[in-house]
Amino acid sequence: MMYQSLVSTRVIKIFLSILFACLLLPGISTAKDFRNLYPLKQLRHVQVVYGKNIRGILFGDIRHYLLPGERRTLSTVTLNIPLYGGKGGLFDYHMNLQTGKMTIPALSVKFFDDLAIAFAWYERKGKDRTEIVKYVSRLYSQQAYMQRPLEALGVPKKAWKLDAYVDDVSQKILKSGITFLLLHELGHWHYRHAPYDAISSRQAQAQETQSDFLALEVMGRMHTIPYGIVPWFMVTGLLQGGNPTTHPLSADRLYAIAGKIEDNPALFISQENRKTLNTQEVISIATGIRTIADEIHRAKSN
Repeated sequence: MMYQSLVSTRVIKIFLSILFACLLLPGISTAKDFRNLYPLKQLRHVQVVYGKNIRGILFGDIRHYLLPGERRTLSTVTLNIPLYGGKGGLFDYHMNLQTGKMTIPALSVKFFDDLAIAFAWYERKGKDRTEIVKYVSRLYSQQAYMQRPLEALGVPKKAWKLDAYVDDVSQKILKSGITFLLLHELGHWHYRHAPYDAISSRQAQAQETQSDFLALEVMGRMHTIPYGIVPWFMVTGLLQGGNPTTHPLSADRLYAIAGKIEDNPALFISQENRKTLNTQEVISIATGIRTIADEIHRAKSN
């Protein structure tokens, strides 16, 4: 099934304009506790079922494509999948740079999964995807607002069961986004990066880019198109304004990612998929990343 662009240049620009406007309002902070966003039963299901799949991706799928030194690094990693991160945020994933413990909270996985389904459903039904943009902005800008993504956006609870396209595309977004995340965190441990409170902003950006490149290199070996990284950076990197030292984001970092993808787009397509996928699809992902970078650069210049 051909993949269609779920995140157009127009949607990215609207997303960023709304988001930056919200984050610049007096009294608005992204430091919000989301532990009550989902019922505990749902998060426990994600912790067990999705957790098993995430472990399979990291210690099975990914491990198969690592070089010997990278495999040795992976052998010293422990994966922790708690219900929530320490601050109850939607993106509290991190690598402990002293112990090698990688933490991927069930809450973070569930939220990204819901957004992936919403993007796929809206694309399939020809609905205005800026509504997703407005929902995420409202979730962060209004302290008392705590409505779950699919309910807020009018997406059926089991949309993936109702439409094969939604199932296929949302899974591609989620799995490739999680794969990129796992590899990125592995990169921090592999290169023995320093905590960001101990180094300069420029050094932090260099570390982030180095981890990004490792993630993209391994995804290239896996012939996995990084579908999920455009929505991933939209909803993770830009929404961490309240905690900028966790995963610092800059236009330069995103330009570097886009360039890395553009260097060899065919690398991300397997021999078996070349009849249904093409390099233009991969390049369109790089274009989306460049658009985000352009908007960040513009916003910081104003």
